Amino acid sequence: MPRISLLDKHIKVILLFFAFAAFFPETEPAAEKVFSLDQLIEMAVQNSPELKMAEQDVLSARSDVKQADAGELPQLDITTVTGPINKARVPTVDLVPTSSSYGHLQTHESGAMTVFGRLDFTISQPLYTFGKIENRKEAAILGKEAQEAAREQKRNEVTLNVKELYYAYLVAAQGKNAAREADDFIQDAAKRIKRLIELKAKNADQTDLYRLEAYSAEAKSLKAKADSGAHQAYAALKKAAGIPANVDFRLDVTELPKAPATLASEEEYVATALQQRPELAQVEKGVEARKKLADAAQADLYPSFFALATGSLAGAPGREHFDNSYWNDDFNHAYAGVVAGAEWHFDLGIGKGKLDKARAEHGKTVAEQEFARQNIPLQVIKYYQDAREAQTAYEAYSDAAAGSRRWIVSAFTNFDVGVGTAKDMFDAIDRYGKNQGEYLSSLYTYHVSLARLSYAIGQKEDIH
Repeated sequence: MPRISLLDKHIKVILLFFAFAAFFPETEPAAEKVFSLDQLIEMAVQNSPELKMAEQDVLSARSDVKQADAGELPQLDITTVTGPINKARVPTVDLVPTSSSYGHLQTHESGAMTVFGRLDFTISQPLYTFGKIENRKEAAILGKEAQEAAREQKRNEVTLNVKELYYAYLVAAQGKNAAREADDFIQDAAKRIKRLIELKAKNADQTDLYRLEAYSAEAKSLKAKADSGAHQAYAALKKAAGIPANVDFRLDVTELPKAPATLASEEEYVATALQQRPELAQVEKGVEARKKLADAAQADLYPSFFALATGSLAGAPGREHFDNSYWNDDFNHAYAGVVAGAEWHFDLGIGKGKLDKARAEHGKTVAEQEFARQNIPLQVIKYYQDAREAQTAYEAYSDAAAGSRRWIVSAFTNFDVGVGTAKDMFDAIDRYGKNQGEYLSSLYTYHVSLARLSYAIGQKEDIH
């Protein structure tokens, strides 16, 4: 058997590799997706399990309306039965007198069997019910409208959640950059201190490096917190928008907007909230629906008038029809008729108890409505004031951060020429880091407050 050299083996392995490479061509990596805030909101709305549940509540309420509508229409009941029966001819009367009687009835039944069939039907049409049907129909319509308002409210909650996560991710990304910049300042200061120590300058010694290490540890800790916050916000945003776990994305912007919004007066926002807040529409429809249900419970205590059409068909092959007004032939007949009637149910207290319960539930929804009308304006005022306060803060800290950056440049220059100390550099870097942190925190609070204010007044779009 011929021997295969090591070189031949290597050539075969290389050829085999190229063969596999040709059969399985290299695929291009999937492009990273880019999403705007509006796109993320729309995706979250489409994929939200809570919104899907709210939609099912709406569909259920619509079915209640259909049932209530059908209460005004005629109702048809049909019953059919079949079974075995003896064959028989029409009975006859024997009038020949005997010593014991004047005659007797002969039924003429035979032992043979046949099968009979029977169909009974009734068609009932309500005429007047004192509001039993009408009130429940109106309550069903109001209940559907309340569920639609609840669905809109859930949509607003999903939108607000996405906005908060979106702003949290952006501010965390900016925080990472700020921490990285502060660390760059610290490393730059370390180089300057080491250089002056080597030159045996009087304004630098080894103690300054030790102090700088403490500042450096704090900057690294802040960067780690920013990294963790960005990661958590990214994961939560991906889950809220329904983005698959194996799909990466980035936002179409890298920083929170700095331009302040034009805010209307506090009173205008309160008035808008009382007009278009979905919760208020939901509870108002609920109050009206409960009132209609209480009226229906009241109507249940009175009679109901109706028209009724009834009829019956029956037949049994091999069994003669017995046509007599005094006897009913259950197995061979055909008749129909129309009647008018009234139904009045007495239960000695059950109906009155149901009425009391319906009135209590109506009273509860009235209290809920009053509670909402009292607390929604307070919520609007809080978010409005939070936005105003945060706007003032981020504008002030933005100027302070710019001033502390200039302070850093000046402190570095003075240190290099020997007229400044390392402490001046540390103080400038520390103040810049704090100002930058407060600036980002207040800028985030500002945007979140605007988003919450939009939510509080029932507005889908952001306040600009």
